[in-house]
Amino acid sequence: MDFIVLNGEIVKKQETGFTPYFWNEPFIITQKIWFGFGGIPLFQENLEKLKHVLTMLNVMIPELLSDEQELFRLTKRMLNKNRFFRSGIIVFHVFTGKTETNLIISSTGFPDFDFPVSKQGLRINFSDLTKYSGNPINQFAFFNAPQWKFAEVGISGTAFNNSIFLNEKENICDCIAANIFLIKGKTLLTPAIETGCYNDTLRKHILMIAPKADLKVCESDEIKKADVNQMSEIFIADEEHGIQWVLGVDNKRFVRNYSEIIHEQINAVLKKKVK
Repeated sequence: MDFIVLNGEIVKKQETGFTPYFWNEPFIITQKIWFGFGGIPLFQENLEKLKHVLTMLNVMIPELLSDEQELFRLTKRMLNKNRFFRSGIIVFHVFTGKTETNLIISSTGFPDFDFPVSKQGLRINFSDLTKYSGNPINQFAFFNAPQWKFAEVGISGTAFNNSIFLNEKENICDCIAANIFLIKGKTLLTPAIETGCYNDTLRKHILMIAPKADLKVCESDEIKKADVNQMSEIFIADEEHGIQWVLGVDNKRFVRNYSEIIHEQINAVLKKKVK
């Protein structure tokens, strides 16, 4: 193939500027990692998760991903050359094609030093899209990405910032690119993995530090839509956007209290994990 149609014009393939592996019909897997406090606190956890996904998909793992020390050195050097000295997001892009696998690492800088937190408050609704609890790859971002995109389109132009997904049993699973945490009294509830929820790297850390905020942790596969009205506080969380307090779900409004405490504790944990 020498010629293609690009934006309505016939051009030579080699003149498009596309990298060679673009033509290898790649399947793209991404892993987003927060950096800050002079390091990359959850670097190893994200790396292991990415390699686990590639192994599940029977994809050849790029050589650099198997050399953690060199990968870390190059990633840190990239951040320094970009002059990202505060915080931000690193994205590992793995292009898995028919004959080869390629790795690109990019980054975006944030203006703040601390882990992200949203104090303004989100307004969220319930998505019309349903998740299937029996699918084990619901835990991974690459599998959820198309559904997240459709849900984002569904709330585009509305007052809502995110959506809650239910599974086929009408139990709450998660939100667009984030896990959901609900507080009732002194109990922190979150959907169990068995619901088919997304499993962000931040999830387990929130569950581990919640008792320090005097909260009892309950992972449940039976949180219903109607239960939301019984909650005093809700927040969603993921490594890219941090802790996001939920102002309201449909017409129900919530207070902000424990989410701020959780954010303070997360910052403390991430500072300690910096190498």
